[in-house]
Amino acid sequence: MYYLDNAATTRPHTEVIQSVNHCLTDCFGNPSSVHLPGVNAKKAVNEARQILASIFQVPLAGIVFCASGTESDNLALKGIMGRKHRYQGRLITTPLEHSAITKTVQWLEQNGCQIEFVRINAQSGQVDIDHLLELMDTEVKLVSIQHVNSETGIIQDLSSISNAIKSKNSKTLLHSDGVQAFGKFSIDLNTLGVDLYSISAHKFHGIKGAGALILRQKHPLETLIHGGGQESGLRSGTENVAAISAMGLASKLSIQKLKSDYLKVESFVKWFQDKIQTSLPDIKIFEAPNSVPHIISLSIPGILGEVFLHHLAEKSIYVSTGSACNSTSKKLSPVLQSLQFTRQTIMETIRISLSAKEIPENPELFFEKFSQTVEELSGMN
Repeated sequence: MYYLDNAATTRPHTEVIQSVNHCLTDCFGNPSSVHLPGVNAKKAVNEARQILASIFQVPLAGIVFCASGTESDNLALKGIMGRKHRYQGRLITTPLEHSAITKTVQWLEQNGCQIEFVRINAQSGQVDIDHLLELMDTEVKLVSIQHVNSETGIIQDLSSISNAIKSKNSKTLLHSDGVQAFGKFSIDLNTLGVDLYSISAHKFHGIKGAGALILRQKHPLETLIHGGGQESGLRSGTENVAAISAMGLASKLSIQKLKSDYLKVESFVKWFQDKIQTSLPDIKIFEAPNSVPHIISLSIPGILGEVFLHHLAEKSIYVSTGSACNSTSKKLSPVLQSLQFTRQTIMETIRISLSAKEIPENPELFFEKFSQTVEELSGMN
């Protein structure tokens, strides 16, 4: 099996699975309970919080555990834009965002906020800084811009974006959806000037059911989920101890192998793209000047991406046609539309997303199966 859909989810590390089993067996208590099983559970949660606080160089109170990256995005946007259950002020974002952002800003707009979309340079995929400066004023409470795009791998220059924002309004906060970035390269929130950052455990070999909102410093946030007051009252609900503990371990393991894993992916992608250009010149590969190697968008002219995907699956090569969260939607990708892909090209595009853990052990055999699929489809065209 060739699992090349890591932007959708990743295979948990063996150590992470062992950690989950340990938590379910030995840390099964409620972290709010004062007896030994509860204390053990609380300790597991605290250890994960300490790991993430150390990695991001933020206070322990700057780690807010959630159930997903989507919830983290929601907490960031609704938390900043809301006060006493009223939502107001201006928020700036981009048309490249994940649906966790786009659907949330739609909701905020319906509930009283003013939403602005900053232009994107169609050639580079980068935020138009001049347009951002035009949009900025004293009413802008929050800017939310994805760090790495899940369909193209484009990396936004958050440092330049932050500098532009703060030059116009020092009180405006910058949030970034870092779900596709964390675990791929080093992230320094202080250098980037990011105030709030969202991550999701299952994107870096943790398990589903855990995410976090990282706060560089304390900000008053509107509570998203009311109840028992967990996570400093911001996110009530009994903690998912096993998933949170696993996220801490997965983040530590990812950081330990950050450089070597990146080079492994980069090396394979260069080899793969060279092979395509030499052997399969009809394939179009989308290339952006500033992007991670982990995400590749490509297409065969005249062949629908969905058809391409299913034929690859017959050879146990698993990819996707875009964000897994939108896989049931028949709408064209707004991300690719923003980059001025034609309707036909969007329909023909597939996404290959890589992890060092899933690099084919026999690259030549993999490419043989991949090229066979392309030749079969080209013969049908």
